[in-house]
Amino acid sequence: MSINLRDRRRQQTAKDIQLAALRLSLSLGYPAVTTDSIAVEAGISPRTFFNYYPNKQAAVLGEPPSLDCDCAAWIVTSTAPLRSDLARLLGSMLEQKQLDRQIVRMIEQIWDSAPELMTIFRNSMDNIALAIGRLLEARLGPGRQQEAMLVAELATHALSNAVRAWAADETMRVADIPPLIERQMAEVGRLVI
Repeated sequence: MSINLRDRRRQQTAKDIQLAALRLSLSLGYPAVTTDSIAVEAGISPRTFFNYYPNKQAAVLGEPPSLDCDCAAWIVTSTAPLRSDLARLLGSMLEQKQLDRQIVRMIEQIWDSAPELMTIFRNSMDNIALAIGRLLEARLGPGRQQEAMLVAELATHALSNAVRAWAADETMRVADIPPLIERQMAEVGRLVI
């Protein structure tokens, strides 16, 4: 997927705003940060801030990952092992997100002082799980909605764990995340048998 210059600039501005929000949260403490202070730190107007993020919480967390169900429809008809397909699907989502190790680490430092951020993050993961759950329900067939959602939620938790492991380990590459997701899901499967 190629992106044009305008999209790259928009992504860079969003990242600059997020980094400003993170730096301020770490230096002043999250509760003291305002959208105005983030705008000043990022060198933009408050109006521009709101063109990118609705509030300071969103700015700290950045653009949430999203799953394009049209691009993910292949998982419905795939005959590969389900956990392999889920790891591949989540890996492709991460490629679009363009993870930044420094940003993930900064967010983790702030979570301890701002539990509402974890709630917002979990809501974004729940949205991804819902999208995956619908795809899995189509793959697994009628009457398998509960199992589809359980597997989708397991996959998104494995994704979160794998990204945190990647952020903590300088030797890991983003390409190492999908195999880790797959291993985590396999291990959970062995535990519940």
